[in-house]
Amino acid sequence: MKRGEDMKWIYVLAALAAIPCAWATRLHGVALAGAYAGLFVAWTLGLTVAYILGIWILGLTVDLDKPVPEDHPVYRWIVVTIIGLLCRVGRLRITLRGLENLPEEPFLLVGNHRSNYDPIATVWALRGQGVDVAFITKPENMKIPLVPVIHLANYLVIDREDPRKAIVTIRAAAELLKNRVVNVGVYPEGTRSKTGQMLPFHDAVFKIAQRSGAPIVVAAISGTERIRENAPWRRTDVTIDLCARIGAEEAKASTTKDLGAKVRAVLEQALEGK
Repeated sequence: MKRGEDMKWIYVLAALAAIPCAWATRLHGVALAGAYAGLFVAWTLGLTVAYILGIWILGLTVDLDKPVPEDHPVYRWIVVTIIGLLCRVGRLRITLRGLENLPEEPFLLVGNHRSNYDPIATVWALRGQGVDVAFITKPENMKIPLVPVIHLANYLVIDREDPRKAIVTIRAAAELLKNRVVNVGVYPEGTRSKTGQMLPFHDAVFKIAQRSGAPIVVAAISGTERIRENAPWRRTDVTIDLCARIGAEEAKASTTKDLGAKVRAVLEQALEGK
């Protein structure tokens, strides 16, 4: 599937399937239009339910303890399709800034965390630029129905309570970057802030860039914290500002503590007043 495609194929299939069914009834005029509309709605709902059920079943087969070291375009398309649907349901209008800070090589994307919609909005916005990102997430998220399928698209789970398991995830993320499989996204706060003020950083995540020799792109996101109160009745404006890039050499020469302090300062400046 081409990048940027979403669930439009479901409506196309529904329309094509409904045509012969409506014709077979030998109806005319308003009756034919009504029958066609009813069949279209029925097929659309049926295909959508089948699609969601298929993803749920696929998610049941996922082994979260086994990293996926290769790129699987079909699984990535499935994940992006779901993300696109969530952005439409949430009525997001995303503004992406700072594209000049996107490097040619794979990068570690680091940002602030205000909402569960942060990675969703970020993946959707960057996908429009032909850039794929797989985020590192917490184990609790994998208990949400349909979510486990994201692991097949190189998303990783990190256990912050177990340092030994966390380092395994960090190494796996570094390998994804080193092997140019996908860009990796992470939130150093570890969980979303409910006040808008950034929480303390877990600086160990910067080892991903150091181990892989990848640059760091800093992303300041604002507006996602208002989606919950707005959706689906009102649109929410979301801004993603790729406000800085830290080169691979600088990242490797710095300590994780220094990188955390620098990224935090950049984010605070970019988010001032937002």
